Amino acid sequence: MQDVVIGSAVRTPLGLYMGSLADQRSQDLAAHSMKEAVARAGIDSADIDLCIYSEAKQSSFPANVGRHGWLLAGLSEDTGGFTMNTLCGGAIQSMISGFNKIAAGEYQAIMAGGIETNSQAQYYLVHPRYKLGPDNLCFHDSKVDVEINAQPASIYGELSSARIADTIAFNNGLNRVAIDEYAHASKERAFRAIKSGMMKEAIAPVTKKVKKTEVLVENDQGAGLESLEKLLVTPAINQGGTATLGNIAPLADGSASLILLSADKAAQLGIRPLGKIVGFGIAAGNPQLLETTSYKSLQKALQMAGVAFEELDFIDYHEPSAAYGLALARLLGDGVEQKINVDGGSLGFGHAGAATGGAMVVNMLYRLQRTRGSYGLVNVGALGGQALSIVVKN
Repeated sequence: MQDVVIGSAVRTPLGLYMGSLADQRSQDLAAHSMKEAVARAGIDSADIDLCIYSEAKQSSFPANVGRHGWLLAGLSEDTGGFTMNTLCGGAIQSMISGFNKIAAGEYQAIMAGGIETNSQAQYYLVHPRYKLGPDNLCFHDSKVDVEINAQPASIYGELSSARIADTIAFNNGLNRVAIDEYAHASKERAFRAIKSGMMKEAIAPVTKKVKKTEVLVENDQGAGLESLEKLLVTPAINQGGTATLGNIAPLADGSASLILLSADKAAQLGIRPLGKIVGFGIAAGNPQLLETTSYKSLQKALQMAGVAFEELDFIDYHEPSAAYGLALARLLGDGVEQKINVDGGSLGFGHAGAATGGAMVVNMLYRLQRTRGSYGLVNVGALGGQALSIVVKN
């Protein structure tokens, strides 16, 4: 089995829903990070065999952003591309799929990544070509429909992020104070990281036009920092629940691109890798018990990597809600608290759907370089009851 290394990794800034990147199409943001990843690797795009990308809110324009974005970036026409959908875990799945293809010797170099533009998500009518009348003359919001229909509603009901958060809080005996304290701490770390420019090396700034002026978006927009007192008085979304707009992850826009190569191909091209993929884990379970599924995914990834929890320098996991984040932290146990989301999580940066895991891996790689750490683990618990984890080595 061939070793799989990461030759280049970059992401766009993350803009909040209807925020700094709201006017950017999915193919434009995907193309931007793809092009920059190739440039940072210092290779010809024709040396890349395949582009595997992910998008949760896929549409007919473009239907295949993995190919469309690649061509829009002006990269080689001879490189194939396809788009997969694992919802929030999309970018991690694209990396795992790329790893498997390279490790098996099928390909030598693959672009992997994810894109989400929640601000550009479509509204639509259902079956207007067959019938247009009072029963279907209303717009559906794809953001809402993707979320609540990530699992069969006939079996599990319509599960919003807030409803899942409420269930997690109830199952784990988490009260509102503890949940909001977790949310505040995560947002505070993200606020500091953004303010200090901690993520600058990971980001490819986006230039956009505002009227006749070009505006450079260089930094993550971030959710800002509210006082704990303000979080505590934010009304719950569901009656009797604990989830609020302050303790679930806000939606965001962004993309992330990574170039995976066999170790031999990297040496042949003269690329000094940023890191190496040493393990991954995919787990599935009841969509309402996502924290336990994520824990199983983490264990699988560490087992494949042959790495113990104690050997990890950093653990970054997606926080769809503070209840989830706190519940998973408790499952991980004592001794790892200082390794979890050290630069903040999705509660502070926002959740860019399929791009979230990719952005987290990019952040992790540059952090390991910066701190001279050895191992980092990235986990994304996805809607629909799946969780994906990946372990990278500096």
